[in-house]
Amino acid sequence: MRIPAGVRRAALSLTCLLVGATLVPRHVVGRDAAAWFADDRDTAQGLADAVADAALAHVTAASFHTGNARFDGEWAMGTQQMTVLGLTQVALAHPELRARYSSAIDAAAGRLVDDATFAFATAAWGQGPWASLDADRGHGYLGYVALALGSLRELDPDTVHAAAHDRLVDALVRRVEAHPLGIVQTYPGEAYPCDLAAIVGAIAQHGRITGVDRSALVARMASIYRARWIDPDSGYLVQSLRPDGSPLDAPRASGTALAGYFWSFADRDLADELDAAVLEVGATSLFGFGGIREYAPRHAGHGDIDSGPVVLGVSVSGTGFSIAAARRRGDADRFVELVRTAALFGIPVDHDGKRRFVTGGPLGNAILLTMLTARRP
Repeated sequence: MRIPAGVRRAALSLTCLLVGATLVPRHVVGRDAAAWFADDRDTAQGLADAVADAALAHVTAASFHTGNARFDGEWAMGTQQMTVLGLTQVALAHPELRARYSSAIDAAAGRLVDDATFAFATAAWGQGPWASLDADRGHGYLGYVALALGSLRELDPDTVHAAAHDRLVDALVRRVEAHPLGIVQTYPGEAYPCDLAAIVGAIAQHGRITGVDRSALVARMASIYRARWIDPDSGYLVQSLRPDGSPLDAPRASGTALAGYFWSFADRDLADELDAAVLEVGATSLFGFGGIREYAPRHAGHGDIDSGPVVLGVSVSGTGFSIAAARRRGDADRFVELVRTAALFGIPVDHDGKRRFVTGGPLGNAILLTMLTARRP
């Protein structure tokens, strides 16, 4: 039977529409992903300039409106930490940009050594983290701070924060060694393997900077992670722990991917295992846009402050943090897919040569800069 011309034209139009809907967006959205993967300086500079501007504008807890004072404080601290990490990575990759970002790095680092930044933690522990370094209890989020100060010290060995960095890492070493499983509680009764990964990464990083052998501590902690907190089926890392070290939450991608980044400062083999879990077990793709499933197979749950929204099983944080995993593993195809998704939902806006992701705010921009420029092995 002859197909009427009108039907043929309608079918052709529909086919073109479907092809356009699946192919055009992925070539438009995230079109600079390959440039990021290739360490293009101009591409990095656009986002780095925006992150530096935010650091100099003094981001505080009042800059966020999560509805929870603790989360607001955490996000402000995280913005400072990721700003230091991201800008130092850019400066280390492109030394000619070091002077351009030195003021912003120093501003962010200065807030990380000020107890006023940690009102959210003081409310939980009764004392600020810097005032209680000799108390050897809690404040497990200090691994984030130590890792940022260590990155600054890699860039500037003569930084005025070197002594504070030494004191902080000494306190973290004592706290890890005091617990049979190396657990340092983030808040009273709360512990997180991802936070501990930041502590171990910071300790190993400090050891390389100062010439102190931390290999035994790193090996001990890597063994504990593999034996107790990494799901043997998926390779995902459990999200939270009870104070005795038993798992409290399911294995999840948001913690696994970020912990992989932190472990890359300490043990590349374990970092690669965590990276492989999110990229091989958790990865999904549709029309060239990549995502990472938040929960390991046979587990389910909802989104929260850690994961961000979870849509069809895919989490915002797990996807964003896995950009660094793809970069470290040299997986250009997966990197491009994940960057496309980050760009699609982040809504990048360019102005005066600077790039900002509208939906991410100062924290999201700093995180993306850090993940997009993560150092390769």
